[in-house]
Amino acid sequence: ERLGKERLESKNSAENSPARSVDQQVDAMLAATSPADDSSETPSDTAATDEKRTNPFQTARPNQGHVMDMAEEQFTGIVPGIGLASFRNRQGVDQFLSLPGDDVKITFPTAGTPPKAVSDNFTIVDFYESKMSEYDSNFVFVPIDALQRMRGMINPQTGIPSVNSIQIRLKPDAKLNEVRDRLREVFPSDLYAIATWKDKQGPLLSAVDMEMAVLNILLFLIIAVAGFGILAIFFMIVVEKTRDIGILKALGATSSGIAGIFLGYGLFLGLVGAGAGLILGLSITWNINQIRQAVEWCTGSRVFDPSIYYFFQIPTIVHPVTIGWIIVGAVAIAIGSSVLPAVRAARLHAVEALRHE
Repeated sequence: ERLGKERLESKNSAENSPARSVDQQVDAMLAATSPADDSSETPSDTAATDEKRTNPFQTARPNQGHVMDMAEEQFTGIVPGIGLASFRNRQGVDQFLSLPGDDVKITFPTAGTPPKAVSDNFTIVDFYESKMSEYDSNFVFVPIDALQRMRGMINPQTGIPSVNSIQIRLKPDAKLNEVRDRLREVFPSDLYAIATWKDKQGPLLSAVDMEMAVLNILLFLIIAVAGFGILAIFFMIVVEKTRDIGILKALGATSSGIAGIFLGYGLFLGLVGAGAGLILGLSITWNINQIRQAVEWCTGSRVFDPSIYYFFQIPTIVHPVTIGWIIVGAVAIAIGSSVLPAVRAARLHAVEALRHE
């Protein structure tokens, strides 16, 4: 009664019919699994149901004519990662090795001597895509009761099942270390190992921190070179404007006023440069993945491989505090580079400046 009275499609018609899109397959499967009396739904009810329906397949799968037959006998359903069931060919097109309705066998080795293999058949019912290659290519969601029976994790005397790991997802504003410490106070450390994802990924995070430190040093050196450039430009301006400085002093300008002109000019250059860099940097950061796609399209090679970096796309995080410190540092370097030229201009004597050629 749950599967309906009619089969979705016979095998002969499936072999002779052209390949259908994934959206059509999913709609047909959902129609086949609905009760028989659902045919009396009004168009408005059907439209509301379609709006709530989630299609996990966002990309078309060319040359896929396989149709999941809901009337056939199926095993326990599983949901593997999309990276386990597909690969990308040389043309950059995703090719799927299996589809919903295909049967797979999962095998585990036992801990005995000699080790034996424990296997069971399952049916793929869907795929998941977490946007993290490490998960999409290595993990499969299986009903916990079926997996416990398969692994022998159910006590034969009491019938109580057991687990070997529990993962907890916290809220975005939760503090990992505090939650970890509270759990360690409740559960004894000799029986339970409690750790955060940062604790488990310690070596990787240490390497990332080292890379960030090196990048900060390189950024400081680049800004220092820019500061020396500003210093040289200001010294050239002082030399070229020596007679003008002498005229200003002859008209009554003070040394502090002359120095203030050059310091103000340095402040102006720092603000303009920081503003232009901020706009350009944020534009590149917010569109980095579009830029990556354009580069890959032009060069024909992959710039960012998810299987290496564990992410589906280049992650971007913008910290306002960091931006503020960068702007303040850039303006401070611009002003600091203009101090020596400003002092030199302020010390010029009016008569000697007017004689300058």
